[in-house]
Amino acid sequence: MISAISNIVRYWWPPPVDIAAIAERLSRFYAERSDYHAMTASEDRADHPQVRALLEMLDPSYFTVEFGCGGGVVLDAVSRRVRRALGMDVSPIALRRAATRSPKAVLAGADAARAPLRDGCADFSYCFEMLEHVWDPEAVIREMIRVVRPGGRVFFTTPNGYSLDLHLKLRASVRWINLAAARAVLHSGRAGRIYQNIPPNLDAMPVYPDCDMITRIHPADLAAFAEKHGCETLRLETFFFQQHKAPSEAERQRYAQLDRHPFYRYYGDHIFFLGRKR
Repeated sequence: MISAISNIVRYWWPPPVDIAAIAERLSRFYAERSDYHAMTASEDRADHPQVRALLEMLDPSYFTVEFGCGGGVVLDAVSRRVRRALGMDVSPIALRRAATRSPKAVLAGADAARAPLRDGCADFSYCFEMLEHVWDPEAVIREMIRVVRPGGRVFFTTPNGYSLDLHLKLRASVRWINLAAARAVLHSGRAGRIYQNIPPNLDAMPVYPDCDMITRIHPADLAAFAEKHGCETLRLETFFFQQHKAPSEAERQRYAQLDRHPFYRYYGDHIFFLGRKR
């Protein structure tokens, strides 16, 4: 029981991260681990529910920008539907894959926190499962808002590092401790930031999608953060994926109710954000 409580405490209050000590290793990881990039560029990504939601929102006249395009699977699907599609990524391996897969798109090697684009040049900016892999997701979100025109859309999904795992069967004692911790975190603030850094698992063999996860964003802070930077929140959910994966209509309705609950709505397994720049 003591071990279980210790694990829960580390989950909700992870130890401080020495970014300087990890940053160089992380850069080498992206530069050298082709197995990681092959895994994240799987062809089935274009059929994921968040990608289908994006494609339904696009207009043929749009100029779109993907932050962290990876191997270009989503970028290729987008480029076939819009006037112009730009994909940015920090990894040369990813960009080489994207160039082969998406010949219609424009590619740029760039840090997502410093996009080489002028203000208001795009109609739509988006990223999928990328914000958890950058040290400062606030900087990236600000850039996503900055590069779109007034009335333009900003869309992203990212794992919820503060999930209560309400889709899993957990022991009642674990559930109650998690619930108490979630309430404490919700009301404690995060030193003025909407995120918290965590140590990655760069030694994982084989690699897995979130082995390089270095950040957790708290969804309860997102709407206020977006508003502060000139972006109206149109949709903010954390049970989007669970509703799509639910095995029955009753389960889908349960997750829909949780998504409307004033507290539980922040503790699903994934964050889905859609905003409009003012």
